[in-house]
Amino acid sequence: MVEDRLRYELHFHAIVQTSVVRDSNKVTQIFQENLARFTSDPLHQLPADLPDFTGRQEELERAIALLTTATPSGEAAQEASASHVGITAITGMAGVGKSALAIHVAHQLKQDFPDAQLYVNLRGTESQPLAPLDVLAGFLRAWGMDDPSMPDELTERSQLYCSFLAGKRVLVVLDNAHDSVQIRPLLPDSSSCAVLVTSRKRLAALEEATLLDLDVLPEPEALELFQRLIGVERTQAEPEAAQQIIHLCGRSPLGIRLTGGTIRNHPQWRLEDYVLDLTQEQQRIAQQRLSHQDVRASFASSFKQLDEISARLFRLLGLLRGQNFSPTIAAALLEFEPVTAEQFVKYLVDLQLLEPASVGRYCLHDLVRLFAKEQLAIEEPTEARQAARLRAARCYMETSEIVNLALKPETRHSLAQALIEGKHQSLEAAEQSWFLGALNWFQLERMNLLAAIEWAYQAEAWDIIVPLASNLVNFFNIYADYADWERTHLLALEASRKLSDRPGEAQTLTNLGNVYALHSAWETARESYEQSIAIFGELEDRLGLAKTMGNLANVYCQQDDWEKASEFYQQSRVLFSELGDRYGEAQTLANMGIFYLKQSQEAEAGVLWQEALTKLPPNLPKFERVAEWLELIQKSNPVSEISQGSAQTSGQTGVKLWSPLELARNAFQWFRRT
Repeated sequence: MVEDRLRYELHFHAIVQTSVVRDSNKVTQIFQENLARFTSDPLHQLPADLPDFTGRQEELERAIALLTTATPSGEAAQEASASHVGITAITGMAGVGKSALAIHVAHQLKQDFPDAQLYVNLRGTESQPLAPLDVLAGFLRAWGMDDPSMPDELTERSQLYCSFLAGKRVLVVLDNAHDSVQIRPLLPDSSSCAVLVTSRKRLAALEEATLLDLDVLPEPEALELFQRLIGVERTQAEPEAAQQIIHLCGRSPLGIRLTGGTIRNHPQWRLEDYVLDLTQEQQRIAQQRLSHQDVRASFASSFKQLDEISARLFRLLGLLRGQNFSPTIAAALLEFEPVTAEQFVKYLVDLQLLEPASVGRYCLHDLVRLFAKEQLAIEEPTEARQAARLRAARCYMETSEIVNLALKPETRHSLAQALIEGKHQSLEAAEQSWFLGALNWFQLERMNLLAAIEWAYQAEAWDIIVPLASNLVNFFNIYADYADWERTHLLALEASRKLSDRPGEAQTLTNLGNVYALHSAWETARESYEQSIAIFGELEDRLGLAKTMGNLANVYCQQDDWEKASEFYQQSRVLFSELGDRYGEAQTLANMGIFYLKQSQEAEAGVLWQEALTKLPPNLPKFERVAEWLELIQKSNPVSEISQGSAQTSGQTGVKLWSPLELARNAFQWFRRT
């Protein structure tokens, strides 16, 4: 049946549609700071390799051998039994360099596993390790799978994940694992794949894994790393002090890096003086009976040498929940200009307190993050912490408003025009690039964006919650993240009522109706739309009325209430026509066509879709979808009253048979493929 391929499309409220024209300089700045350097390939996820990785040659060669000999290539990979997957687990104490070695190994194996290198920090040492169900969702999204297509049960979702990886050359890096229970659902079942795990635990229950137990660095390698950080001349000038320092650091790569980074930035220091400082810190920490004493002494000594601004930034970074961050958010935390804040970020990188995560983004080692949180609790008053959270939340609100422009077809075109003005670049390529960059940004910042709404709610900063929640709607829609969509908008609804913000309340009710409609909660959707229409009517907001009436008509149509559906479609169409909104009118016409098709009135549906095509810009995906529907009617109803001219027009599009929401949700995969 033709109608089985069709889905109603909702009218999302275009809050920021005019901002491309209104402030093109601001738009350009935000996109260049946050999106310009993102990769367009979501299947190659490895963090940056350490440029000065030192030592571990024996472990490196063994890990590479274990992972490559266990995985056949070429035709053998297709024919090999799925019963054996190469799994190597790097274990050892905190700060010993497990993650650094795993990432270095993975970079060496890129050509051996060209189809994908999947990476996740499982946060196994934190209070809330990542749940396997959520990790699988992230991996499946990278393959272009939308959330509604994912099974809710862990076993079924794991099987679906395995089916994507079957026969492909994929390396899966599971960093910082909590235990084998967390790991097992994430293991492929194809022998063409390999898995590299890191954990502080020995993972005895993971019998099929080959363990690679990592110890502290041998003394020559520890000294070599220290020399590479501070220079050979300084270590040769004070060889005994250099030996004492690496031993006071426990020959831990993390401790040596932190200490070496600090000393490198103070060329006037004598190593002998720093030995005394480290010794005193170790004694103090031993008296407090704190864990990881060797590494903590390095943390404390490095932290003491920071200037006031760098120390405050380091502490405030402990607030963030995401795995990495951009200098833009560092600027918000400090209340500095982004260029100035980035200088302090790079200074912390020089000191080894921060690590590059990818181009333009940074992260903290899990032990360093813990230390930052401790310093935050000790030195930042509650009021200061709350103020910093709100600055971050407001930054995310403003940035997401602009980045959201790239997710919407109706604004992406004008956005790309503004960004490439004066440049020799294809408009189509620019649209695709910014779309992928925007998706990547929302995905990377997802945890921080959700946290920002919580922070604003806790602080009763209602003016942040409503627009920030609305800015996330297109992202939630593409990934079909209905749970977060509903949760954030229930908070936004409360916030709008606290503010007596009637326009915000009406908009939030419309967005809630949309998410309820998308998972077929028709009655709840109807109630939300009706409340929204009442408020838009009070405000005499004709555009809000036009959009929400069209959405309510979709609900009545799904409930087979033809009379009410027809009434609200007609009202929506008239309002759009009077407003001169050709795009909104075309969308209503498209939905009306589905309405008539459900009643077996193919000719009427075709006429409406033909009219919709006259009002839609041909460069938009919606034009292609409506043209496709016309083509489908012609194929399934050869003796149709639809004109041959319409059929020829639709036939020229060459579009694939996707439903409207399928195209939106699978846009990530579609753009990558094209």
